[in-house]
Amino acid sequence: MTMFSVGTKVASALGVASIALEAHDIAKRNATKSRAQASADKFVNDQIGAMKLNEDSAKHGAIKKFFQNLDITDRFLEVGGAVGGYLSGIGRCVKNNIFTVGFGALGLFAKNRVLQTIALAGMGISILFDTIVNATGMFEKSDYLDK
Repeated sequence: MTMFSVGTKVASALGVASIALEAHDIAKRNATKSRAQASADKFVNDQIGAMKLNEDSAKHGAIKKFFQNLDITDRFLEVGGAVGGYLSGIGRCVKNNIFTVGFGALGLFAKNRVLQTIALAGMGISILFDTIVNATGMFEKSDYLDK
């Protein structure tokens, strides 16, 4: 194994690892938002459901009030929202960094020098493009009133 092969594998592993760390961070934040949104949606649904009665009945009103405050399914919905949010955060990060992940994977598994060179160049270009577009203000609108 040549130094170029080792360097390609190290660079590819670092590129894929950086995306994995970013995906985990985005997924954690997305899970927190989704859990809170699921809880808020359940609360609003319970409140609206408790205000509606099919018939004017004190008994049915008391039962609805009891179920409104029962909160049996709240934890299940919060956990489901958090899991769904985590997975959606990972998916969004991988989608946004698909070229870096693809070229990184190619660099990890490439056996010949041509594929390793393509993997390194592609990963470098995709990271450079991502940095220019997302980390600088070069392509952002400066006048938000102007269409």
